[in-house]
Amino acid sequence: MKTFFRYHLREYLFYTSVFFFLFSVIITLVKGIFGLQKFFELNPSLKEVFLNFGLLFLQLTSFILPLSVFLGVMFGVHRFKEDRELLGFFSLGFRFSDFLKPLCVFMLLGFVLLFLAHFWLVPYAKKLQKTMRFELTKRQFEEPLPEKRAIPLGENHVIYVEKAKKQDKAHEFERVFLVEKGAEKKQVFLAEKGRLEPKEGVFTLYQGEGFSLGKDKTVEVFRFGEYQFFLVVKEGEQMVEFGRGELSFPELKARLKEVEKNRGQWFRYLTEYWDRFFYPLSLFLVVFQGFLAAFFMKTHNRFLVFFTAVALYVVFYVGYQLCHSLAENGRVYPVVSFLVFYLVFGVLVGLEAWFLFKKKRHQVYL
Repeated sequence: MKTFFRYHLREYLFYTSVFFFLFSVIITLVKGIFGLQKFFELNPSLKEVFLNFGLLFLQLTSFILPLSVFLGVMFGVHRFKEDRELLGFFSLGFRFSDFLKPLCVFMLLGFVLLFLAHFWLVPYAKKLQKTMRFELTKRQFEEPLPEKRAIPLGENHVIYVEKAKKQDKAHEFERVFLVEKGAEKKQVFLAEKGRLEPKEGVFTLYQGEGFSLGKDKTVEVFRFGEYQFFLVVKEGEQMVEFGRGELSFPELKARLKEVEKNRGQWFRYLTEYWDRFFYPLSLFLVVFQGFLAAFFMKTHNRFLVFFTAVALYVVFYVGYQLCHSLAENGRVYPVVSFLVFYLVFGVLVGLEAWFLFKKKRHQVYL
């Protein structure tokens, strides 16, 4: 029995590792390459480029890991069938329930890894990546800004200047075009002159016009003699603001109290709070569903098994994201939204198991 147990665990682990490696390389490279052009605008070193790819990979683990475990179990069971090992197991007196023991242990291992990744590793990687971009933006101001070229300043600003020079520790600009992308509105500024003082973190525009576009599509046009905002750092302290997905759990709890009076933000932060607990639990249901499907699928085509597995996982993932979106928008209380999703999906998996065991009467296609 111990040999049977270890053998199944080894097969599941092998296929999961293969899929995890392949998906990690492919998805990280594709996503990273698409963002390289914007990242190169910050003039990173080669080391920082590789670090950016590494942090991107860590952020993707919460998606890649459950998908890999799901496919690993399906392909492990499929190989047992292809090599007639299932027939041998049943001939030796093993029952279907014996297959569940190594599966449950493997799912528990996957759950622990996914929980650690989603609860701690992913937010940490996101925060570290944002901090790195912030530091690269700061470093830009050690030299005069390039002229006649759009340059990103932090996460929310893009600047274009016709003339630029560095005077003492400040940057002086002439004929400035600045775009500011905020959460509530977008603004465009045209100014005759501008001045940036990196140490104080103050950006000042002189003699210009501004255009503001709100969420409700209202447009505001205004003139100004002087316009100031904070951009980088002040006295060595970071002024970068982290989003809810970049906060550690204690920081997330503290932010929940801060935004309690703003119902829109409160629902978004509360959804993030509960998502860190509920999302790892999804591994149990989706992997067990894949195990049942692989056990009773009537096919010898591995490509069909792969595409069926991906289709099943996409349906599950889209359903989860739909409930996540409803919770974020405040249409359904977050805990209720997640519980309803698991209840519905659990019932569907239960019906699938009932159909396979009662209607099919344990007919396993070998």
